[in-house]
Amino acid sequence: MTRRAASVCCTVCGACALYAAPALAQDVRDVVRDHLEQELEREKEKDPPPMRAQPKPAARRYSAPPAQREPAPAADGVTVTIASDKPEPPQPAGPRLPQRLFERYVQLDLKLGGGWRGWLPQQFPHVKVNAGSYYVWTVEVRVKLFRFLNLHRGYYESNALAGPRTEEAAVAAQVGSYIPKAAWLLGVLGFPLFKAWEPILRYESRAFHTEARPKQPVCVVTDAVASDLSSCERSAEPLRMTSGFETFVAGVRYDQGKEPSAVIGPQASKLPPITFGVGLLSYRKPYQVNVDGNTLEGYLFDGRFRGAGLMLGTDIGGGVDRFALNVDAQLGLGEVKLTRNLKLNSLAPEDWWMGYLLGNVNLGYNLPLYRGTPTLMFVPQLSLGGAYFFFFKTQNRSSDRSDAATANWDLLWSAHASLVLSI
Repeated sequence: MTRRAASVCCTVCGACALYAAPALAQDVRDVVRDHLEQELEREKEKDPPPMRAQPKPAARRYSAPPAQREPAPAADGVTVTIASDKPEPPQPAGPRLPQRLFERYVQLDLKLGGGWRGWLPQQFPHVKVNAGSYYVWTVEVRVKLFRFLNLHRGYYESNALAGPRTEEAAVAAQVGSYIPKAAWLLGVLGFPLFKAWEPILRYESRAFHTEARPKQPVCVVTDAVASDLSSCERSAEPLRMTSGFETFVAGVRYDQGKEPSAVIGPQASKLPPITFGVGLLSYRKPYQVNVDGNTLEGYLFDGRFRGAGLMLGTDIGGGVDRFALNVDAQLGLGEVKLTRNLKLNSLAPEDWWMGYLLGNVNLGYNLPLYRGTPTLMFVPQLSLGGAYFFFFKTQNRSSDRSDAATANWDLLWSAHASLVLSI
């Protein structure tokens, strides 16, 4: 009887050991893949809203148009017609602004100012992500050299003396270090060789001090523990990093004006200029795997977001004493790297792909302070933009399942005030 009991105990213990063994060496790929399959393939309840009876429109009564008055005949039988001409709008006094010293050869706008810039990242139920908002100073140069070169924006913004750059953006050399908390380097270069058509290159880089504070212990997944999550020690300590945000555009600007110009001036054509081309996006931040708000709890990643797609933008207005509106957007395919060898989109079901949308709106006003030569202006500006990553289904097999799901979003904003000297 004792031997039989010992045999039964050994069998039970062996089964328990076999059952518990996979949990001790759990791979992060399996955890993330199971979460994506569960959330992306979940059937969505789409009950159509009840139809409401539309009220019948009231019968319209026919009313005859008012009779036109005939011109009153004069005493001698000659018809007299009185014409009321509208007065022409008054012409602005003084020369056309801005006034420049060497307008035929070189046109130059120098801008110096300051402002406030911020980043609002997506939040998670048990992890609070903060990206620092900072006061920054700005220096900007816009140049038109004869008819051969347009520098639409040579722009540097920082609260220190160095600019950031991440590893992925192979479009500019290393600029400084990651010491500053927030910085932005922007350059837009155009070559107006074909009158209305102008090739454009634009590079933009920013950096923010970012912090993730878990509300409960989490596993910060790195390359060392990705293959065996049981070796990851959970902690509620904050995760701090410098988050970079970079974009690059190579495109063509179409402007019907005979002489496209990068500097401030009246719009040369009624049709606003249009810029289109190819855009790239790259940035990093603390991230938890998320599908339509359903978060994979307990795991925190150093997420790296990248995308490549088509870019479209335009400039509306401009000139002195006028509003200037700039709008641009990118749309294409994206990816999210959770670790060096692990991509979020590669773990999604076969018919699910990842896309991204990047947009920005910038509104300013050019207020002249001195109308002489050179002209001095005060320019306040507001900017709002952001990035949105999403899953989308390439094959719609069932009508009761969603065809898209949110993976991540970020909002970026700024408020600036500058003095511009037009030379």
